Amino acid sequence: MADNVAITAGTGTSIAADDISSVFYQRVKLSHGADGSATDTSMTAPVPATPQPSASGGLSIFRSLDLDESEEEVKATAGCLYKLRITNFATSARYVKLYNLTAASTTVGSSTVLDTIPVPPAAAAGNPTVITENFGGVGLAFDTALSMAATTALADADTGAPSANDVVVSAYYK
Repeated sequence: MADNVAITAGTGTSIAADDISSVFYQRVKLSHGADGSATDTSMTAPVPATPQPSASGGLSIFRSLDLDESEEEVKATAGCLYKLRITNFATSARYVKLYNLTAASTTVGSSTVLDTIPVPPAAAAGNPTVITENFGGVGLAFDTALSMAATTALADADTGAPSANDVVVSAYYK
């Protein structure tokens, strides 16, 4: 059986339809664009995602001007991390470690590290390195809590203390 259904509109017109168990479902092609224009939606022209401004319901921000080997609690309950902006003022690399634990349950050097983010050294004193880590629209999930710390070496067991104000971080979470 053919999928399209003939309709009579003056001289006759066909519409796109899909025959499913002898019931016709009209097929509609999604398009988008400014008034007076239309772009068919495809893999190369997806529907644009436009966030709508809102005074409530956005992300919360945690900020530390001195992230060091002492754990800091970003969120005391489960949540998602969407973005980190990390600034390293030190002329050697620093390592930001993320924990799926409350600060009270985190011991830097022995607690399980969920993720480690290496931050390259500053080019020179007063010329810091800034990196931004985006975790996409879904975010990085923490089912217990979210805490973080910074150390001077990569190893999970490292407890090396960065100097005061070496690592500055802003965390955007929900």
